[in-house]
Amino acid sequence: MKHRFLAVILSAIVSVGAFSTPVQQFIGASVTAQAAEALKAPTASKKSGTYYSDGKMKITLSCATEGASIYYSTNNGSTYKLYTKPFYITKNTQIKFYSRKDGVKSKVVTRTYRLQPKFTITPNAGEYDGKQTVKLTSSVPGLKFYYTLDGSKPTTDSALYTAKGITIDESCELRIRTSKSGWSVRYVSKDYIIEEDEKIEVSIAGESILENYTSKYAYSTLTTKQQKLYAALYEGVKAHKATIDVSGIGCSAADLEKTFYAMDYENPQFFWLASGYSYNHYGSEVYAVSPYYGRSVTDAAIIRPQLEAVAKELIDEAAKLDTDFERVKLFHDAIVNKTTYRSSGGEYKRDADGPLVSGYALCEGYSKAFAYLCQSVGIECICVSGDSDGAHMWNMLKLDGEWYQMDVTFDDPTGIEPTCEYTYFCLSDAQMKDNHTLDNPFTVPVCNSTKYNYYNASGETRYEDHTEAYNALLKLAAENYAKGIMTTEITCTDDCVDLLYNYVKNKGSSVFNDFWAIDCQPGGLYYGYKGAQFYFTLS
Repeated sequence: MKHRFLAVILSAIVSVGAFSTPVQQFIGASVTAQAAEALKAPTASKKSGTYYSDGKMKITLSCATEGASIYYSTNNGSTYKLYTKPFYITKNTQIKFYSRKDGVKSKVVTRTYRLQPKFTITPNAGEYDGKQTVKLTSSVPGLKFYYTLDGSKPTTDSALYTAKGITIDESCELRIRTSKSGWSVRYVSKDYIIEEDEKIEVSIAGESILENYTSKYAYSTLTTKQQKLYAALYEGVKAHKATIDVSGIGCSAADLEKTFYAMDYENPQFFWLASGYSYNHYGSEVYAVSPYYGRSVTDAAIIRPQLEAVAKELIDEAAKLDTDFERVKLFHDAIVNKTTYRSSGGEYKRDADGPLVSGYALCEGYSKAFAYLCQSVGIECICVSGDSDGAHMWNMLKLDGEWYQMDVTFDDPTGIEPTCEYTYFCLSDAQMKDNHTLDNPFTVPVCNSTKYNYYNASGETRYEDHTEAYNALLKLAAENYAKGIMTTEITCTDDCVDLLYNYVKNKGSSVFNDFWAIDCQPGGLYYGYKGAQFYFTLS
């Protein structure tokens, strides 16, 4: 995937079509430029994200430049006020802030905070001899709870919790949904076992399915005969066998190809398995398979505990989260931030230990590490292959009963620090097909939902139409300019970013006409994009 950092300066004073790097240079402005370079943007005590809260969350702002003043806004930049002491937010809030010193203003920093309520459940999930009354308590004012006892996902049409508590007299899964105006919804599930019912394994994050191949998707798409072959291949690769006896199953070479890759693509724990095999046959029947191994038994024994140790840290962190969407985002971000894309190097770059242990990987490594982590917390996830400007591998995963496509590799903005992208986070088939063509050796699930697309789930607007994006950016940049905010950015799709860049480039100095038409008269304009973020910087 292309990642470009481009900028062009257009000025009402200099000639049309002049090009420059993002470093602004104007004659007679050296003192101001030096002051701007020395002035640091403020930082906040908390990164953007979702936080558990008991009613309010403290925010502290600071600036590394001595003597600088800080101004902040909690109303999307409509008004700013001088920061003098830490303040509290009591609902989902976007904060914008900048520093100022000697008439020079820093860039505007934006942080978005989403609050989920803290609450306690008494008694907690577990096994009990008799009927229990479950009480929910929280110090968050105005908080409501909705719940179900049949395992279904609660909505605001479900039973409303009252002070009498929830009576549980038989084994069930209690699922709770919070509701508070201006706050993000939180879901919690708890299993209660009453009397002598069979105990259900309780886990905040789901039980690992890494070793439970009969519960995996690709296995379910095979015929009975192919499933027998899958089982033989699975046990043989697990034992690192040089040759696996599959005689008597009655499978053909076509059966073997489909089954081998079904087993390979959904069992990322076999990091020692290379993607390939040879086989022996008598007539049309295959009777022995020799997998290709990328690591020896000795090497695998050294790598395995390293991989499991790194994975455990992330899995333990995921167990503290309440939704699979949050866990998937945690794994996605961790892999992107840990990994550098590298085409050279050892076999590790094609397997789960590449991102998690070595820190380098090809697309296969990104995909298998992601599948490894997802399956470790019970989330169905497979690797799939096809074409995207060349042979490529990515993932499909299942959230709340719906399948999505995910390309962690393409969300790694090579050379751009420090954040990752979410352009390919939980897409439908229709959204993915523009630049990904499936050519997978086994049947894959249909991905129709867009519910957990990152931008839908997080509430962030992502533009797909370049003219709509241009008009929105024009208006927002003019509003910000009037407030003294020079740089404004929006989020676009890949195609939209390219089209928007060319659209602005072709407009040339007529962009100023569009600004003047809405009573904004900047003297100069930089524009460009970094990943999915397209920006205007006015002067």
